[in-house]
Amino acid sequence: MYSLLSRYYDLENAAFTEDLEFWLELAEEYGGPVLELGCGTGRVLLQIARRGQPITGVDNAPEMLARLEEKLRAARPLTPAPQLLSASIESFFIPQQFALALLPFNTFMHLLTLEEQTAALGNIRKHLAAGAPLVLDVVNPFLAYAAEEQGLVLERSFADGERTVQQFSQMRLERAAQLAHITWLYDSVGPSGDVQRLTVPLTLRYTFPAELRLLLEKCGFRLAHLWGDYDRTPFSDDSLRMLALAEAI
Repeated sequence: MYSLLSRYYDLENAAFTEDLEFWLELAEEYGGPVLELGCGTGRVLLQIARRGQPITGVDNAPEMLARLEEKLRAARPLTPAPQLLSASIESFFIPQQFALALLPFNTFMHLLTLEEQTAALGNIRKHLAAGAPLVLDVVNPFLAYAAEEQGLVLERSFADGERTVQQFSQMRLERAAQLAHITWLYDSVGPSGDVQRLTVPLTLRYTFPAELRLLLEKCGFRLAHLWGDYDRTPFSDDSLRMLALAEAI
């Protein structure tokens, strides 16, 4: 999926910065080395690396990592240099233990079965020192399940050189399986009015709070905090996000 999406990912997410201070504070609070799972093109990773924290990024989309590597080559060298690994969250291996692991901005929702989720959490646990936290950020499932299925919706418009890109989405919910099937449509309009369309299918899995607690406990974690926003307010029914901090035991 991200092999298609990589060309627009940075452009469409350029304005989303509201979570960055949250991740930076965690990195400062717990220190390094930091492990980011699903690091993509480096939206979070680069911010932490610029603060001088040692950080390793893992992603299973080579196209996203290639864009991150381009950014690293174009910028002033970072010390220490971030380490990058192309691998899945379920099976990556790094001969090192980390002080903090991050799963930002819906990364955990890409794991579509309980088997994938437990494999990923168990593998992350192997890479954390005792007491080190894992912090993950997902959508509040209660709000998502209360939502109506939607037809084609214009999400945003952004510039891509001389072209203008309109991003549309369409969503179908499979509530019994806790899945949201989303289709992203990118209409790239040139100066002459020509239109090029890119279609990107995406499926995400919602996880409920009690379910998440059991998953974490099964995989060697203790849920220490459940927040509803990046300001660390407690999670509630109407929270927009669900952020969990779980300690390795």
